[in-house]
Amino acid sequence: MAAKDLTKQIVTYAGGEENIESISHCMTRLRLVVKDKDKVEKGKIDSLSGVTGSIFSGGQYQVIIGQEVSDVYEDILQNYNIGGGGKVADAGTGDDEPKKKGFLSLLDRMVSVLAAIFTPLIPAMAGMGFLKVILVLADMAGAPQEHMTYQLISILSDAFFYFLPFLVAWSAANQFKANKPLSLMLTGFLLHPNFTQLFESGNQVAFLGISVPEVNSVGSILPPILTVLLLSYVEKLINKYLPSLVKNVFASVIALLITMPIAILLIGPIGNWGGSVLVNVFNGLYDLSPMLSGALIGGLWQVIIIVGMHWLVLTLIQFPNINTLGVDKVTVAFAPSIMCQIAAGFAVALRVRSKVVKQNVMSLTVTSLLSGGVIEPVMYGVNIKYRKPFYFVLLGGAIGGAITGASGAGITAPVMFGIYTLPAFFGNGFVGLMIGTVVACAVTFLLTYFFGVDKAIEEKQTQELQGTIKQSA
Repeated sequence: MAAKDLTKQIVTYAGGEENIESISHCMTRLRLVVKDKDKVEKGKIDSLSGVTGSIFSGGQYQVIIGQEVSDVYEDILQNYNIGGGGKVADAGTGDDEPKKKGFLSLLDRMVSVLAAIFTPLIPAMAGMGFLKVILVLADMAGAPQEHMTYQLISILSDAFFYFLPFLVAWSAANQFKANKPLSLMLTGFLLHPNFTQLFESGNQVAFLGISVPEVNSVGSILPPILTVLLLSYVEKLINKYLPSLVKNVFASVIALLITMPIAILLIGPIGNWGGSVLVNVFNGLYDLSPMLSGALIGGLWQVIIIVGMHWLVLTLIQFPNINTLGVDKVTVAFAPSIMCQIAAGFAVALRVRSKVVKQNVMSLTVTSLLSGGVIEPVMYGVNIKYRKPFYFVLLGGAIGGAITGASGAGITAPVMFGIYTLPAFFGNGFVGLMIGTVVACAVTFLLTYFFGVDKAIEEKQTQELQGTIKQSA
């Protein structure tokens, strides 16, 4: 189905453009914030040719489209009047989240906000990861690291980590509706060489007599998010109470002078501490038992993908480990579970009898296999629809993750696990990773082939696909 036709049907079944608050997208999903989710005809959207599934999660309605998602997104921006103007969705709106109380609601809102901040950064993350893979291949080919081309590519890939606070601040400014130049200026202050050199001089750094803690903001994530969040509230207060006569002249400097000291005295230390605690918890679990850590991550990874949090986990855990240690041995346990989705897809394709279903399942499975680790097509289009295969994927992922953890395998570049990214997994424990992947896939495939295909679901899918073919014709 052409992007224009698919766009029209998605907008229509989502309740029309007047029901869509704002939109964004990641590598495979169109993310909508809707005003009234009861107006969303989820069943009709799920049955569209070009859509492999949809889910309400974190205040967003996420439509899984695949590689064509950017075309659909751009078509919506050009041809429809969406309230958010294409900005990243303000998580928590349109899904009755503000009305809910309690810790779980608060946690869900926090998670959805963080996911919304990191979603726009995914292209840069993916680009940086593949640059690292290129460098690994260059090393294997014997290319000298002193070669200028090698160094330039290395610097380009490292630029993502070094300037990650800027990228996070820019995206957070979109999310919190804060002034972007001021957000980047405050982040730049935290990274400014002259500011960091103040601590190296041996002098006591203080602001108005209050001692300033030394914090390394390079590659930080939580400090820029919290700083921009604070700035957004400061700006609201200034706009509310500062007279219009002087607002245009003094609003910016007042916002900076209020936010800056709070950022360096409180937010920086608290943010770095929070990030360190999270990393230490995951790393501590790995140190306690690599096998247990691997089993938990491998077994739960597909659930993390469903709620759209996989890139966030990688950013908060994997990135710091790779940036500081050069390798991450904690989250690498997710790798076998990726291949388990593929194994389950092939098992379903071989088991079903309906030719139209077999063709559809095989197409989705091969697409996921060749997509470089993007497994949403086979996960939503096949395994979740048949239910049992998805459970077998979780079991296989846990087994493969345990073997991977016990082997001491690691990942040297933040990429998904696929045929194009294998060099990022080379090194100590790679054989164990591959053994874990083979065992996990074998368990998933056999369980799915013999116990995972429900004939009633197959018949229903046959009718749906035949109906879609007739509509297309």
